[in-house]
Amino acid sequence: MSMKDKLPKEVTELDNSDELVKTDDKANQSEAIILVDVTPAPKKEPKEDQPSIVESQPEEVVLNTYGDLHDTPVEYRELLSSTEVSEVKSIPQDTVITSLDNLLFGRAPEVIREEVGDSFWNLADFIAKMPHGIVDKKIPGIGATTLEINSKRNSIIVFPTKALACGKHSKHPNTLYVGSEIKGESKKITNQQIEEYLTKDGYKKLLVVADSLGRLLSIIGEKNYKDYFLMVDEIDVLQTDNNFRPQLENVIDYYFSFPVKNRCMVTATMKEFSNPRLKGECRFPITWQHNTRRDVTLLHTNNITQVIIEKVISHPKEKVLIAYNSILQIRNVISGLDEETRKECAILCSEASIKEAGEYFAPKLGENDTLPARINFATCCYFTGIDIKDKYHLITVSDVRRNHSMLTTDRMTQIHGRCRTENGVLSETIIYNTVGYVLIMESMESYSAALINKAKKVIKVLESADDIAQGDYTLTDLFSIVKEAIREKAQERIAGNELINLTRKDVFGKDVPAYLNIDYVIERTKLYASYFMPETLKEVLSKQVNIISYNSLTYDVSPKQNSIEKVNKDAQEKLTDSYIQEAINNIKVLSTTGQLNDNIISHEIRHSRSKVKIFYERFSRLYKYVDLDSLLHQLWEIRTSNSVAFKNLNNAVIYWALDEDHPFKVAIKRDFTLNRSYSANEIQEILIPIVQYHLHKVLKPRKYVALLKSIYATDRTSRNKYIIRGENPKGFKEHAGRIPPKENNLLSLFTF
Repeated sequence: MSMKDKLPKEVTELDNSDELVKTDDKANQSEAIILVDVTPAPKKEPKEDQPSIVESQPEEVVLNTYGDLHDTPVEYRELLSSTEVSEVKSIPQDTVITSLDNLLFGRAPEVIREEVGDSFWNLADFIAKMPHGIVDKKIPGIGATTLEINSKRNSIIVFPTKALACGKHSKHPNTLYVGSEIKGESKKITNQQIEEYLTKDGYKKLLVVADSLGRLLSIIGEKNYKDYFLMVDEIDVLQTDNNFRPQLENVIDYYFSFPVKNRCMVTATMKEFSNPRLKGECRFPITWQHNTRRDVTLLHTNNITQVIIEKVISHPKEKVLIAYNSILQIRNVISGLDEETRKECAILCSEASIKEAGEYFAPKLGENDTLPARINFATCCYFTGIDIKDKYHLITVSDVRRNHSMLTTDRMTQIHGRCRTENGVLSETIIYNTVGYVLIMESMESYSAALINKAKKVIKVLESADDIAQGDYTLTDLFSIVKEAIREKAQERIAGNELINLTRKDVFGKDVPAYLNIDYVIERTKLYASYFMPETLKEVLSKQVNIISYNSLTYDVSPKQNSIEKVNKDAQEKLTDSYIQEAINNIKVLSTTGQLNDNIISHEIRHSRSKVKIFYERFSRLYKYVDLDSLLHQLWEIRTSNSVAFKNLNNAVIYWALDEDHPFKVAIKRDFTLNRSYSANEIQEILIPIVQYHLHKVLKPRKYVALLKSIYATDRTSRNKYIIRGENPKGFKEHAGRIPPKENNLLSLFTF
């Protein structure tokens, strides 16, 4: 292949030359000069970004130039003949470049340079620093983060997880990791340490977890943003995870606070954005030669555990990596292996899951980024951003029984991209099951537009309420009630399951559409459609990979497998109970030492695993109203129940806490009589006007009886009537605090 064949058409046409080479040393002479539009960029200053607003318009697109990608002018010579070259010429630094096209990637013998050998080529072979805008790098592991760390400018690189941020920091000691503590790896960086780092000589390289970005930027100061380049890595993970980490969207608010040419978002698996400002952001795609389609064996089954065991056994000597985002199901698989094979297993997961992983826990990769065992299981914190330098058979599992273990095809691509060894993935198998139902949408575009419109309507009403109440303090209480009721309307339920908020408050305190949540709703809706039938995922995947084998396998669950799964589930529940008991003991100590407050509880919520986090969230909502012992006892009793049990407890606590003269409590006592029986219809007839007047809400019929049972202890008669026996059905001992009679916004306190 000639040099001319390796260059984009636009470059070869520049200055009517036959061939071009750069004037650097010989090792660099075959680097491609990439150009799409050779028109000099207009010389104008980027527009100043404005604070986040609901109806913000996309800014005028500011394109990248060669000066944005190279520190020095790109020079070349014309090859006039086999023996003659022209004088040195330079590509102007203000020449616009809209993409990098047909870069070389992987082992292609006819184009590999001797100096590169058989290694991957990455971005540093072509540019000196990251472009601004939304960078679609197409392939994981091309060195985007390393390129920015080594660039000659101050950089803030935002990661979705602390494992990614800390991992990069360990490889680049000149950087500063900013995030929460990682046991055995790093301690939490103090504000003073950040300030000291910022005063050091040299380029500042700050690797920050998304949750800690606000703290870092408050230290740097907005006036200094112009002196830093902000890079948000793995932006698609923010879209995927924002629903259960809503603070992630704050990153987008901060992103737009930086000058246009001082910011970029990067991903190898680009998704669509519903945020109109991101739609208007400069797009910078990168394409690669020799990026061949992956060969994949695709297996559908009704028994994922059995199929994984069979695949693991089929590789008795070589290393295996099983990507499965469920510790419980991983333990089920390991328990199904023979004793000798179990000794070869390790689980790569977060430190929060140490006890669940037990003796199989592996805190990190082995020496030189190799896999720590022969048979390795990995959960989601190892799905993106890590570098595995090893050879192994890859088994990726998508299990629709739990939301968190149901994978998009993009996530499957990311998992495959973790391998940094040439031809390191010896084989790739994807194992999955199906939901058997799907919510059909005529058009995802119209669905997205409908969700945005729904959010904006709610926000418009909220803003109107603020405008009307401005300067009239008598309306403040009334409109706070109205706004609480309105916000409930800005939610969307996915497949009858998750309830997603469509609005949020941005970092400036404004109500705005929760665009990343809307992106998540769209993605999950598409995802359910992909797992409708076995052939559905096959069809979707076939557009991205080469399916070399497909099979649908059906297995009965054996008595042995049933027994294993029950034992492991019981063990996990006992472990969860022990975590909650630790939380209860911690709360009691905090109370005894006078340290129990909202800030401390918020800290525990942020740093607790799922069910313990829920326990703390529930406690946080109610601890100011009822004595500690009563509340902790009740929360413990419902720890394994669904949200309905907590809603009933919440309502019992709130009613108990209402002042005796509160109008809602007065109305209830007036209309219900002790020791009298009421039918469900009678209860509904009495409560409908009371609830409408005081809570500004209409409930489903069955919830009126549930509300009454939260207020009164009742006995049910043989004729399906309810006899009211007395107040305080939960037996609370003391009031920790009372809700005053003037509190009108009861909808923010009661839950249904």
